[in-house]
Amino acid sequence: MSKKWKVTIFAPLLIFFGLLIDGLISEIFSKQLYAEDGNVMVPRLIILILILTSFYLPRNKMIVYGIIFGFLYDSYYVGILGIYIAIFPLIIYVTTKLKQVLNPNPITIGMIVFINLSILETMLYWIYKVLGFTEIDMNAFMAGRLGPTLLLNLVFFIIAFYPLKKAIIKMTGN
Repeated sequence: MSKKWKVTIFAPLLIFFGLLIDGLISEIFSKQLYAEDGNVMVPRLIILILILTSFYLPRNKMIVYGIIFGFLYDSYYVGILGIYIAIFPLIIYVTTKLKQVLNPNPITIGMIVFINLSILETMLYWIYKVLGFTEIDMNAFMAGRLGPTLLLNLVFFIIAFYPLKKAIIKMTGN
């Protein structure tokens, strides 16, 4: 199979896999992730996959994938079209800009994941606050959602970085 076909088939499948695994983890571990005290840990493997594939695929192709999978994420998980359709391409754009100035090693990629997850969660908080879907204040958001979500996804990054990187490199031939 040629490199172009590998990328055309396997990149969207990998991103779709991340989308499904996020929901599966949320469903299976809902009692652990969504505590009664208000702390929430949101798995964001799709973000990790989008960021890692952004290091190996062209920005324009990744932005298209961001729009497509943002639409799917909005449709399947949120029910409000437009939020993730806008945020996923933004995360890809930020990643491609940061990769131009930073040496892409596991530590800097981890920092890029941390930055992008912070952007994502904060933008979601403000969008939901403006739309009236949340009443929590910024301090409660940072302590009860942003912090735990970043911690959970840091663990996912540590576990999944090398296998994902290896799969993406094999897929792209880089």
